[in-house]
Amino acid sequence: MLNRLQQFEDFVERLMEGTVGRIFRTSVQPAEIARRLERAMDAQQLATPEGPIVPNDFLVRLHPDDFVQFADFADSLSLQLEEWLLDIAEERDYGFVDQVRVRLVGDPAVPRRQVVVEARIAELPADDFAGRQAWQRTEVYRVLQDTGNVPRAFLRVVEGPLPGETYLIRKRVTTLGRALENDIVLEALDVSRRHARIEYADGQFVIIDQGSTNGTYVNGVRVERAPLRAGDRVALGTVVLEFSLPGA
Repeated sequence: MLNRLQQFEDFVERLMEGTVGRIFRTSVQPAEIARRLERAMDAQQLATPEGPIVPNDFLVRLHPDDFVQFADFADSLSLQLEEWLLDIAEERDYGFVDQVRVRLVGDPAVPRRQVVVEARIAELPADDFAGRQAWQRTEVYRVLQDTGNVPRAFLRVVEGPLPGETYLIRKRVTTLGRALENDIVLEALDVSRRHARIEYADGQFVIIDQGSTNGTYVNGVRVERAPLRAGDRVALGTVVLEFSLPGA
């Protein structure tokens, strides 16, 4: 099963390459969702003369701020999670009453960093592949609207640890610093624990220094607060990141 999980994680990593940036370590990771689905399927077996029947319909509830990190590939992720469950079922000789379906939804009642799975054994209405993708994309659109309709933006490390690492910005507030509770963790001694934050409001990304020791610089100029435009270089200590907007 470890090999299967590694294959799943490798698939998700390939899926994100060139499409979205790295998911923040403070957000829910795809492998966490996969493991939670596996546990839900194992926990709700129904014994039958033909063998165990397990849930086939899964609803994954995430806080909207966690959900938006998957917004750009939610439909592909849900399909891959279905394949993950089918592989486990085959390995363990589980049966289903109908097709397997996994849906991802944003729910503000779910705490941050939590994954809530609802699983049931059910006959599902017949629908086609396109219809299922359309449902997931509608949910993505709804959550994006509810979370401020923040467009995709990226920060790519050009100097410092992990050069080339790219982070996706899809939240109204994104924090940067050395402390592990930041959205973007920059492991450099001259980066303050809570160095800066990026906010999105009124159609503009803005970076705000949070009283850092070594300051925050945009294109070589020290700033307390400054708008960000495509191509800008942001320096926090010796770490330099390039800000970009798809299509800009």
